[in-house]
Amino acid sequence: MLNKLKHSSFYYFIACLSIVIGLVFQDFHKIPLTGGIIVLGLIWLGTLKFKEKFKTLRKNYFALSFITFYLLHLTSLLYSANTPVAQSDLELKVTLLLLPIFMFSTLLFSQQRKIVLLNIFAISMACMAVYDFYYSFLEYTNGANISVFYYKNLPHLLVGKPHYLAWYYSFAMFIALRQLLVVKRQKIVWLIVFSILFLSLILLSSRAYLFAFIFVFIVSYILWLSKNRRSITSILKLIIPLAAIISIVLIIPNTRSRIIDTYAEINKLFDKDEHRQTNPRVYIWKYAAELIVDKPLLGYGVGDAKDELTNSLKNCEALFWDGEKNVPLNRKSLNYHNQFLQSWAEVGILGFLLLLFLMIAPFFLKNKHPLFLIFVGLTLIGFLTESMLERQAGVVMLAFMFPLLASLNVDEIEGSNRNKK
Repeated sequence: MLNKLKHSSFYYFIACLSIVIGLVFQDFHKIPLTGGIIVLGLIWLGTLKFKEKFKTLRKNYFALSFITFYLLHLTSLLYSANTPVAQSDLELKVTLLLLPIFMFSTLLFSQQRKIVLLNIFAISMACMAVYDFYYSFLEYTNGANISVFYYKNLPHLLVGKPHYLAWYYSFAMFIALRQLLVVKRQKIVWLIVFSILFLSLILLSSRAYLFAFIFVFIVSYILWLSKNRRSITSILKLIIPLAAIISIVLIIPNTRSRIIDTYAEINKLFDKDEHRQTNPRVYIWKYAAELIVDKPLLGYGVGDAKDELTNSLKNCEALFWDGEKNVPLNRKSLNYHNQFLQSWAEVGILGFLLLLFLMIAPFFLKNKHPLFLIFVGLTLIGFLTESMLERQAGVVMLAFMFPLLASLNVDEIEGSNRNKK
């Protein structure tokens, strides 16, 4: 339905391409990202047929979930005492309302163009990784130590956002893997793209996404084996890359230290005697749960939820290892470090359930493209350890990629690819 105007699909593609490029430059140049969203909205308005579009939206549970999720945040403005913070949050999350409306109510453009767009995303992520390596190398040659290549020091375009960048890169790696395994064209290019992103993911040392990538890779490969002929060779193709990943993670000093920190945190989580607590999440989640129990239905409002957590943590005497020394946790201003808890505390149990639905329901649908399920799986794991929707980098990625990937049909695309071989 809907995209019957002669040039609308091309304009939709250009607008989405601008958004993809804008993801790279979002912290420095807002025009590609903001401009792409505005142009997408103008095309949506210009193509008219609003009755058909809203009829399509009413039939799409994902679209309704996004819309309702945002409206809950809007409603919470009524009971948020900190109005400026609430308004700022609503502005931040407005793409969770707009992009699903624009993208779920139209066909946008062809399935093949959607794959092209995803390929461009993967290549642009590899380019961003090369840019980061280059500037870290310049800093190193100017006297900085080797740490410029690790964790928060590595990103130069998405400064200080290793967790978000790891999310982007891990998904881009699966796009590259798809090109290597399914399309079987330009293998060298995609192998280079994958290798660059793989090295970047390890150096970023985002433990959540190192785990997420390995876990989703194993599950995806096992499901692929279940549909194809199994052999010793195919099993080795799973074991050898995993062994390589684990070996590289343990060889690189900074990444290895992050894994050791994880072991300390697990010990602390189970109340074992561990004096070097490296992660505040153990305490944040405990205090967050207590806050949610007090107001489970409506939450505290988007303006007040973080303040409530900060005030609650003032009673926490735990120490947090900042890399050099133990510092009191109650001196830091922290979010919930879990998007599900964050949403529940902000807008109540319905917000939590809607977010859970968006992260779980795709796995029960038939004929959904593997890249859609992979993206949701990676996002779900990321949401468990970070409040990913507290920054533009997380909001736009979810609001844009979810509806784009949800519209992919595995039978149509893979059938077309087989015909090209």
